[in-house]
Amino acid sequence: MKERFSRWFPLRAGESGLVLTLGFILFANYAAMGITKVVSVSGFLSEVKEHYILLVWAVDMVLLILATGLQSLIVDRFDRIKLLMGVLIGFALLYAILPFTFILKSFPHSISYTLIYLLNDQQWRFFPVVFWILVNDIYDPATGRRVMPVIATFAFVGTIVGLGIAAFDAKLEFGPVKLLLLNASIFFVAFLIAELRLRKVKLAPPVHTQDTMKETLSEGWEFIKTVPAFAYLAVSMLAAGSVMTVLLYDVLSDARFDLGSNGFQAFYAQYNLIIAFASIFIQGISAKIIERLSLKRSFLIQPFVMLGGTIASFFFPGYLGSSASQGVARVTYDTVDLSARKAFQAMVPNEKRGRVSMFIDSYLPSAGTIIGSLITFAIIAIGLKFEIPREQYSLVYMGVGILIAIFAVFVAFRVRATYEQSMLSWQLKRRTRAASVLDKLDFGDDGK
Repeated sequence: MKERFSRWFPLRAGESGLVLTLGFILFANYAAMGITKVVSVSGFLSEVKEHYILLVWAVDMVLLILATGLQSLIVDRFDRIKLLMGVLIGFALLYAILPFTFILKSFPHSISYTLIYLLNDQQWRFFPVVFWILVNDIYDPATGRRVMPVIATFAFVGTIVGLGIAAFDAKLEFGPVKLLLLNASIFFVAFLIAELRLRKVKLAPPVHTQDTMKETLSEGWEFIKTVPAFAYLAVSMLAAGSVMTVLLYDVLSDARFDLGSNGFQAFYAQYNLIIAFASIFIQGISAKIIERLSLKRSFLIQPFVMLGGTIASFFFPGYLGSSASQGVARVTYDTVDLSARKAFQAMVPNEKRGRVSMFIDSYLPSAGTIIGSLITFAIIAIGLKFEIPREQYSLVYMGVGILIAIFAVFVAFRVRATYEQSMLSWQLKRRTRAASVLDKLDFGDDGK
């Protein structure tokens, strides 16, 4: 039993305390997200037509880009432990305020559910960036490669707990007010634990600069443009955001059409629970997958999965087919692809890593979501105006998804082709000076 535990959770003496602390903080975030994710989507779709959620996604991503721009000013210059605690208490306060939108009878519920969804999605993109940059600062690359999958497992456990509560809400009807207050409590407890347990963690002092937002963003973008593999990875993330948006909308539209409003919330909670369980298993073997393929080849996995998913949804319509396609793509994106991206970003010098991570993990996927949302909404709007059958215009936006996925595959091959060249870039000099460190980050890549 001990050997099996050590194989799945390869922690060494003295590491478990900090890993469990970080794991609980990550657990709290994803548990809160799981609770409101299903409730906000089902609540919104019960109030308005489903294709209007595409506009909510587009607005959501614009807000996220603006928020991330502000975040980029502080992530590389302020104490990241204090920054994390500020994020935790901030979300606690926001979730404590939102119940008043339901208590006030004059406030439309459609707007209330929209606000919950916007907060939930900002949380999904905003929190992990702050959290994983902190983890990268705490652990050296070799240790991080070993403990990050263990910490990441708590995200999936938290998701399962949160989605489980949402599934019970579909039957027991706790109500949005109680669920929002529960989220506020979860974040407050996480804040207290961070305050007590992370005090002793010593980090390198932050870099104090007076750069403007434009200068901060320019530095991160200049790094990406200078290193070819990062440039192609950036384009790949833009395409991934578009394709994943098309796949997700296809699930919501098909499930809403086939199951109706009464069965949607229970289905969506169960569907996300299946994704979470699958993610736990894949996360446990993600490091082995990357090691087996090598880091540079692992970036091919997500584009091929997205291409297969869009093709399957194109030829096999209905909520079961679309759910399977989007589910597999979602699991791959949140496990193997995420681990590969984080390992790759660990090569970036510390003073630039936060800004580069902002582009790779936030700006570009968000921009891709905006593109995918607006294209899909335009196709549906045209279809409804000319009274084209739903089955026909859905094939059009899935066809667009296939084309973007093909482009993503091409770009992923370019990441692989420019990998060795990128390792010689002066931008990575500080991270590649020691061959042993590079070898560990490359998961045994032999250059072939």
